[in-house]
Amino acid sequence: MRRLVTAVVVAAMLMVSGCGRQVTGLNQPSLGGGIVPVGQTLIRFETAGQLDFQNVTYLIVFNTTGNNEQPYAQGYQNSDFKNWSAYFIVGGGAGFANSPGLYQIFQDPASGNANKFQVPIPQGTVNFQTSIPNANAQFGFQITFNRCLLDLPPPSANQVPPVTSNRTCPPYTYIATNWNVSIFTLDRTNSPIDSLGTTGPSDTSYKFLFDTATLVNTNNFKPGGSVAVQNAAAQIVGIEVFSTPPNGAVSSPSPVPSPSTSPTAAPSRAPVSRTRT
Repeated sequence: MRRLVTAVVVAAMLMVSGCGRQVTGLNQPSLGGGIVPVGQTLIRFETAGQLDFQNVTYLIVFNTTGNNEQPYAQGYQNSDFKNWSAYFIVGGGAGFANSPGLYQIFQDPASGNANKFQVPIPQGTVNFQTSIPNANAQFGFQITFNRCLLDLPPPSANQVPPVTSNRTCPPYTYIATNWNVSIFTLDRTNSPIDSLGTTGPSDTSYKFLFDTATLVNTNNFKPGGSVAVQNAAAQIVGIEVFSTPPNGAVSSPSPVPSPSTSPTAAPSRAPVSRTRT
């Protein structure tokens, strides 16, 4: 009987180690706990074809104001960047073909114009991978980042705000804990090609958000029948998000958005936690 129990325990240990999952800290893999380090968020950008960083630009766009409004591609086309707070940019030729850039969007209350500023990324705060281990989609990339990177004060006199890399967020100083997130692809003329919407970049019917003060393991995959894109490298399959908050409850600055739902698919197997050295 003792040998049988031992064999069962060993088999269970082998099953866990074979899942490609590193569980630490909160020990709740089904909810995102321990999948990424405390204070960090992992976002997977999944495409229908092999990535093309020379001819396609990939954007991960955040609305961190907490107003529950989605940042859509029209904001880029119109240059008003409505409901855009910041975005990661990958690809588009020289500059971001090998590593992502980060931009802050500032809505000037005096002029009503939107301005963008490139934000320096401190060493070790972003981990960029050009492949996605154990994902639902075969193609795509993932970015793991310290959420404090997006806690940006309004810039002053065109000066890029400082970034503090030795913090764990939330709590935040300038942004809310609830984030609306969108992903887009652009062509060589910076025209939007695809989005999370079923009818392409002009679709404004979708919404995707999560609370960075909680454990997160969520996704939004485009359903079958969505409008196809000619260039598979630019066709979006979906987005996955894993996020681990600080230990303990965190209050969210007002306004706090109302709960919302979005189409989801079964989560992929959890990624292995990695950090850049």
